[in-house]
Amino acid sequence: MNFIIIAIGIVLFIMILNLRSRVQKIEQAQRGLASSSSGVSSESSALEDEKEKASMNLPIDYIKGQMERGTSPEEIRSSLIANGWALPDVDESFRLVDSPSVLPSQVLSEPEQFEPDPFAKFFAWFKEDWLLKLGALLLLIGFGWLTTYAFLNNWIGPMGRISLGLVAGTLFILLGWWRIRKYLHQGGIFLVLGSTTVLLTIFAAREIYGFFTPTSALLVMFLSTAFVALASVKYNSRTLSLASLALAGIAPILTNAPNPDYLGLFFYLFIVVLGTIWVVVLTGSRELTAAALLLVTLYSLPHILSLVSTDRGVLLIFAYAFATVFFLTNTISILKSKDNNITTDLVTAVGNGLFLLAWIMKVAPTEWQSLIISAWMIVFLVGAFLVFRATRRREPLYIYAGVGVAMLAAATSVELEGAALTIAYTIESGLVSLLAYSILHDIKIAERSTLLLIGPVALSFLSFNSKAWQSGVIHKDFFVLLVLSVTIFGLGLFFLRQARESQDNEDRQYNSILLVAGSIYSYVLLWLSLRAGLPNDNTAVMISLVVFTIIGLASYLYGVANEKNGLRLYGAILVGFVVGRLLLIDVWKMEMSGRIVTFFLVGALLMSTAFLGKKKTILNLPNNN
Repeated sequence: MNFIIIAIGIVLFIMILNLRSRVQKIEQAQRGLASSSSGVSSESSALEDEKEKASMNLPIDYIKGQMERGTSPEEIRSSLIANGWALPDVDESFRLVDSPSVLPSQVLSEPEQFEPDPFAKFFAWFKEDWLLKLGALLLLIGFGWLTTYAFLNNWIGPMGRISLGLVAGTLFILLGWWRIRKYLHQGGIFLVLGSTTVLLTIFAAREIYGFFTPTSALLVMFLSTAFVALASVKYNSRTLSLASLALAGIAPILTNAPNPDYLGLFFYLFIVVLGTIWVVVLTGSRELTAAALLLVTLYSLPHILSLVSTDRGVLLIFAYAFATVFFLTNTISILKSKDNNITTDLVTAVGNGLFLLAWIMKVAPTEWQSLIISAWMIVFLVGAFLVFRATRRREPLYIYAGVGVAMLAAATSVELEGAALTIAYTIESGLVSLLAYSILHDIKIAERSTLLLIGPVALSFLSFNSKAWQSGVIHKDFFVLLVLSVTIFGLGLFFLRQARESQDNEDRQYNSILLVAGSIYSYVLLWLSLRAGLPNDNTAVMISLVVFTIIGLASYLYGVANEKNGLRLYGAILVGFVVGRLLLIDVWKMEMSGRIVTFFLVGALLMSTAFLGKKKTILNLPNNN
């Protein structure tokens, strides 16, 4: 439960940082668009010259003519590649065809473009060569009915039935390989259809007739999916890459193994992951890394949820291997990425950290968990720093650092519990904020990292009503509130100078919240300590209220004298709290003697303000002389 609270705080932290970065990007884009309005004519003419020069060496006219005849872009692309055109030149030709020169004023008048929803993407995919897709579906269904009818009438024996399915799947694969050279989309459909036919045939052979062994069946199915992956690399098709990964992931389920071999399964998955990374390196399809991580996570769920207990210790080593491969691949992808869209890489980083953390918390020996988590925490934090040093991008730093902090919280929860855990979380959260400021020198990030204190604050509520206050002052709950008070108020004081120098009111508000929250914990600690240490409860209440009144009046008068509205409001609220408690609560609960003394002291303090902070007025009296 404690770890969940900390994790929620980390998620909030990352969301706020991500929101800030998006706002900054929008502001930069607006400023860039506004500044470009002065050079409309020169930019337009430069674009026309560029297109005119490019059209002399690129097949732009051919692409335009084919598009006017209704030919799909995929078919045009495949035809050009088949006739010797390089893929970068083809992509550049399509870019020039699809990017007419427009004035910036026209850009401003166009409606904002949004990403289509998944249903729109599926409809767009189905609309292209929809007759071919529909025919492939009907052909697959008809082939299934034909084989079923033939089986029922014993036209073909068991061996012939399986051979027929394998031959049909192979023919579809060969047809797809031949067709994809000119028509990428159509060839991909035949390839996937052939590989699916092979998988279903092998499944039937294992399920119905007991042909093949689980290992040989998995090998045949893997070869068919690997052929699809090879085609995806050769023709740079992301759709085929994802399809081959999905088919390779389904294959182990279709082997119908009587006794599951989890070591063999994870070894197979590791081979699939390495193959996927190979495809990512050659094609740059970074979303395949996230898809492979999702596949491994799904196969890991039975072990993480303790539904299966076989070989979990050995499988933990495979989990470390998977995490290492994903971490290195993801880090290299971020370093080599030249565009600003690294959302997929960030999602993979978070997923990899959670995947690793789940395995360690559920499978690793309890006595080693904190050390293992701490080691991986160092790996993620070092990776975050190296990526930041190399790219100067803060998004990966936030994500990797967030994962590292989550691991730190998990390692702490393994070793500690109760009040000690709350104190440790408090100190760690404070150190994270200080380290963030020392590395980034950004007051915004440092102050927002204090949101990690949400976890310790939530845990500290148990110390308010602890029974330990009935036995004395010095105990574990006392130190929980003391450490929280010192940490929150100390961070507020540390960032005070930077917040004053900042021109952003939001920075000052964050700093004010820290100072107020720290003072509130100080008041609660004083209240509970006096009531626990003094024998007379009325005396404790009186001293507390007098101290609150003095602090409130001092803050209010200082704010008035120096025109600090925030400090003046803080003092007024504190004084109002004291008066309100006296009139609504203590007047009914305190003894008569304590009531008299308390009311007299507070009233005298309030009346003393009439003689403080007033400027002397010099009267100009008339001269009798």
